[in-house]
This record gives sequence, C-alpha cells and structure tokens, in this order.
Amino acid sequence: MTGADDAGESDARRDELFWKIALKNSLVTREQVRECREIQRRIEDLGVSAKPIGDIMLEKGFVDREVHDRILAKIAALGASHRIEGYKLQEKLGQGSMGVVWRARQISLDRIVAVKILAPFLQKNERFVSRFLKEAKVLARLNHPHIVQCIDVGRSHGLYYFAMEYVDGPTVGSIVKRGGRMADERATRIILQVAMALDHAFEHSIIHRDIKPDNIMIASGGVVKLCDLGLVKDLDTGGDTTDTGTTLGTPNYISPEQARGDEFIDQRSDIYSLGATYYHMVTGVTPFQYENPAATLVAHLNEVPKTPRERVPELSAETSRIISKMLRKNPDDRYQRPSQVVADLEKHLARLTGEGDPLLLIRPRRRRRR
Repeated sequence: MTGADDAGESDARRDELFWKIALKNSLVTREQVRECREIQRRIEDLGVSAKPIGDIMLEKGFVDREVHDRILAKIAALGASHRIEGYKLQEKLGQGSMGVVWRARQISLDRIVAVKILAPFLQKNERFVSRFLKEAKVLARLNHPHIVQCIDVGRSHGLYYFAMEYVDGPTVGSIVKRGGRMADERATRIILQVAMALDHAFEHSIIHRDIKPDNIMIASGGVVKLCDLGLVKDLDTGGDTTDTGTTLGTPNYISPEQARGDEFIDQRSDIYSLGATYYHMVTGVTPFQYENPAATLVAHLNEVPKTPRERVPELSAETSRIISKMLRKNPDDRYQRPSQVVADLEKHLARLTGEGDPLLLIRPRRRRRR
C-alpha cells in the first residue's frame, strides 16, 4: 500500500467516524451527511484532496465549532486511555490529522513539556507510525535555538508518543489572523530566525516541506521556534514517508515543485514556502486568494503574484525584493541556500533597526555539508 493509499484510508476512516458520531447523536440529518459527502466527491474530482467532512459541516453551519471539536476529541480518544508513563497530561493544546498534542508535566524532572500522541486509529498503520517516529528522530538530530527540541520518544499503554519542548506562546498564523499584517521590522525579525533554523536543518540534510505561519511559534522574549516536522525529508538518505506524485504541503504556501508532486524536492522549496509566509505576514494576505485549493495550486505553478509593495506601498523596497526573489517559480532563480536568505535578512534588518546585530542571538557552530 502506498503512502497516498494509507493517507486516504485514514482520512476516510476519520470522516466515517465523524459523520456516524454526528448522526448517532442527532447532530446532523442523513440528508446533510449526503450533501457533505457529495461536496467531498466534487472536490476530489478536481484532483485534490477533499476537506474533512467535519470541516464541510462546520462551513455549512450544520454543526458549530464546539460540536465539531468535541467530535474530533471523541475520535482521537477512541480505543485509548491516553495514559503515558512518566507524564501527567494536563491540557489538549491542538489536534491534527495524525494525533493530539498535550501540555504535560514530565514527572521525573518536574517540568512542563508538550507530548504528541499518534491517533489511536493510526497506531497499527505502519506508514503513519514510521512518519510519526521519523519526526521525533529528526527533532532529536537538530539542536538549534529556533527549532523545537525533542525530549523523549516511545510507546506507552499501546500509544506511540514523543515529548518535546513546550512553547508557551502563539503561532504566527494566530497573530496575523487576530491582528492583520505585521510591521516590516517585526516580520523580518521572525523570518530571519526561521531562516536560521532552516539553514541548520539544511546543514543536517533535512528539509521541512510544510513551512507556514501555523508552524512558527513565538516563545517568551520573542524567540521564534519552528515546529511540526511531520513531512520532513532527509536529503542524504532520501528517507521519506510519502510517495512520488503525492502533493504535500499547504496550498497557500506550497512551492511549484511540491504542487506538481516532483520527485526531487530540495531546500529551495522551503525557501519558497518561507517567502509565501513572509508575504502573508507583511501584507496580511496570501500570495493568491482562491477559495478552491486546486486553483491555488495552479496559481503557484503559473501565476506571478502582486509584489508585496504593490499591496502595501509603504513597505520597504528591500523587503519586497527579498520576498519576490524567494517566490520565483524556477528554483534556480531563488536563493539557493537558506544561508543566503539569512545574509540578506541580517543586512536588511540592520538597516531597518539601525543596529549592528539586531538579533544578538548565539549562532550554533555550523557543520559543512559535503
């Protein structure tokens, strides 16, 4: 079975559980379930993955946010007690397609950590177990102030989990959603720190493949942390948990080569996605505004977005230039390495702030890639 087949199987199972729970509890009608499943079928006919049926029900107003989240929590809890040896789970922080992240207390060291638990219905799916454990192993390899650190990985009471550094702060996505576009200097300071994280990952032959505002967290003191490495790829070994031809990433920030499902994806794809993220932060909108994910993918392949300065005239010309270079369609026309992005952003931020070293961050010793 391929990765795409596994993903489809797990999504279908989750959707089936969602509508059955909603129907059993008289939260929706059979007609509403049929309507939502028909919408999914039409989206799939366009060649892209359909939204989860719960999201469609939410958008149609068939269920509200509280009901939607309660059903997802019930699905995540099916067949498991969520007990992890050595940790006391305290509060659910978030939930994705692969599992749940909890705030927890590590009993042995009496400290707060984040614990990610693979969804119970995926615990016997070899493909997803492999992807889950790969994320933990990659985090353990990377030791950088701007990448969330892995603390522990294992299996407890039948559940695969890994514990990581707890970041007590918002995501860039939530900041932009709540407050609109960011000031030039603030956005540049954040993107510089993410570029440093990507440079460190590249030096260890790792690419992220899902850079977006929701995967960038702001810790206390304004320190940026890159998280969610569930789609990482090892450039040295070719290690991957997905298959050629599978479109991975988030449509609003995806690189053209990822949108095509190209077999060879390298660090320049992350640079494009970081550029799309930077664009969103300083303009308040994504490079392309299509409601249909398929149309967004096509736009990344064929359309040139308005420059950031065309959208926000008061934005600095250098910010607009850097973003535009990161968003070139041809990878050969972009920055070739994250270190080049770091160099330009450091000079730019120094001009914006008038400081010699605006970050005053300790840079880890670099390891040269052969």
